[in-house]
Amino acid sequence: MSRHEGRGPVFPIIALSIGLALAGCSSAEPEPLPDTDHTSELVSVFWVERQVRVVTLDRMIDEVGSDEVLVNMGGARELLFDQGIIVPEGGGDTDVDWEAGYQDGDLDGYVVELDEDAWDTTIGFSRIDSALNDAMHHNEVTWCGDTVTGEEFVDAYMDEHQGAFDTHDAYEASVADHVDCGDGRI
Repeated sequence: MSRHEGRGPVFPIIALSIGLALAGCSSAEPEPLPDTDHTSELVSVFWVERQVRVVTLDRMIDEVGSDEVLVNMGGARELLFDQGIIVPEGGGDTDVDWEAGYQDGDLDGYVVELDEDAWDTTIGFSRIDSALNDAMHHNEVTWCGDTVTGEEFVDAYMDEHQGAFDTHDAYEASVADHVDCGDGRI
């Protein structure tokens, strides 16, 4: 004989009651689909700032030559070389022996790789961003009126346009306009 005669299984009844109560709370109507006409990309503020720095660095090298810009940036240049952000103009491998030093003119003929997918990012973007920041602090923008540090130039863009656009393409166009001395409004 069972210890509790006349009692049915309590747990299944409680579970059934909870299940029915929860089922009553759900809507019979399906949730509406998201509006596919207006979708936006996730555009990180770090990506935008990196974009401004890279395009500005590219223009700096075009304006005064890679030797002057790279010599000015100090130790940051090694990381930018190692990660494939600064590359030989005609392609190929970097042949600067940092331990032996270099002479004036040894850093001539280098360009900025603008395609982020071609970079070696295994060290993480924070170190790359730091090196780009150093490059901006140690070089000047001379082609847009008053001479300012690269970082002041980048900050001016970020102050004006951070959060202004929804897509990478829009930011790329805006940054290109800013670096070409425009107002960055597209």
